[in-house]
Amino acid sequence: MSYCLSLLERSVYVGRYSWDGIKTDARDPIAWSAGTYDIKIYKRPSRLANVELLKPHVCVYSKTGIGQSISANPEKFAQHICYDFSLHIERVIWVENLLSKDRQYDIIRFKRIRKIGATIFYKTVKRRAGMDEILQIENELKCLPFL
Repeated sequence: MSYCLSLLERSVYVGRYSWDGIKTDARDPIAWSAGTYDIKIYKRPSRLANVELLKPHVCVYSKTGIGQSISANPEKFAQHICYDFSLHIERVIWVENLLSKDRQYDIIRFKRIRKIGATIFYKTVKRRAGMDEILQIENELKCLPFL
């Protein structure tokens, strides 16, 4: 089976993800005003049998120009994605596609810093993607449908 076919079969979601900014359940909204992002979520296949990846899922997200940007504070966005698609925030490789030529991707990591009751607090760490990461991300994105 080809690598692309394997990735395509393992895609969790490819499409637009929107929120209205209104609190409708116990969770706070992603932002208090509406917004929409393009997202691609997929599970990376392990190249070795019986080896489970520490971060098996990848979520690549990018602005659509519609509504509120979450780029400065992506934690609630990531928490909503994880809730909606049954993912664990610390086991996902979070990639922001900046849609620019000079700085294409940021890698975002959520590091657990404390837990109070049922609420977990994270420190958000952003860094520029390295060339090897960019090549891997772009090769994987070629396998998934366009938005």
